[in-house]
Amino acid sequence: MVTENSSIDRLDKFLTSEIGGMSRSRIQLLISSGCVQVNGKQLLDSNYRPKIGDKISLEENTAIRKPDLIPDASVAFSILYEDEDLLVIDKPAGVVVHPGAGNYAHTLVNGLVHHCGASLSSGSDEFRPGIVHRLDKDTSGILVAAKNDFTHAELAKQFAAHSISRKYLCFCYSILRFSQGKIETLISRDRNNRLKMCVSRENGKTAVTLYRTLETFAGIASKIECELKTGRTHQIRLHMSHLGHSLVGDSLYRRKNYAIPQEISHCINAFSRQALHAYFLEFLHPRSCKSMHFETNLPTDMLELERALRNFSPKR
Repeated sequence: MVTENSSIDRLDKFLTSEIGGMSRSRIQLLISSGCVQVNGKQLLDSNYRPKIGDKISLEENTAIRKPDLIPDASVAFSILYEDEDLLVIDKPAGVVVHPGAGNYAHTLVNGLVHHCGASLSSGSDEFRPGIVHRLDKDTSGILVAAKNDFTHAELAKQFAAHSISRKYLCFCYSILRFSQGKIETLISRDRNNRLKMCVSRENGKTAVTLYRTLETFAGIASKIECELKTGRTHQIRLHMSHLGHSLVGDSLYRRKNYAIPQEISHCINAFSRQALHAYFLEFLHPRSCKSMHFETNLPTDMLELERALRNFSPKR
């Protein structure tokens, strides 16, 4: 029972502190799997805030267990750099970074376990060895992974201080009013759709994105470089949508139906993921303090989209 002496926070945080010995990710999985009841009723929302007097119970379903981190050589990724402390990876679109609800295998972590064996940092929990930061499943591009806890902690400090430089390339609908600028908002979880984030006026975490237009295509679309000054979930996707220029292929944050000429609509509509690629990463090596700089080219699907947009000539 929740008492006045309880540390009342979100349900997942409350249970993590009360139970002990179980990671928050594990607790979240159990909540989403229906293993938690509040006042006799099943509750699936980790964000629920317990009230004094609430009776909370957790029955761990034996069928729900920590996913075995089975080495998987079939997981696709390219290694841009590797030493005894870290790896820099070019992740293709379609690869989930770490196991979680609904994705228990064939993740980047499974591929890293195959490549590195036990030589990965402990991560933030048992689901995420080596993982210092993430990209969405359908976002391609550069990630750094840690091979030991020292490296992980030092890289995490750089991310927390926003001293790591991260730049992305994306294609968005139409042409932005200003060719470059700064987007600064608060970002929080969307109350009506737990899969989405939203821009908030009062609640949430500060999110800052710098952008500049690199190329425009007949008023239909723009190629944009975005630089993250913070690293919030879905930040670029949400910020571009907030400006009224959703990313091509991003059905989750597409705000309206954009005017697309029929001659090019098949190409744009067929793009099956958000057109977003993490092409640039710069950080200080935790052990040598040397500046590490990495860039990658656009993946094939975004290159084909770019080529089609460049070759399109609107009828007069």
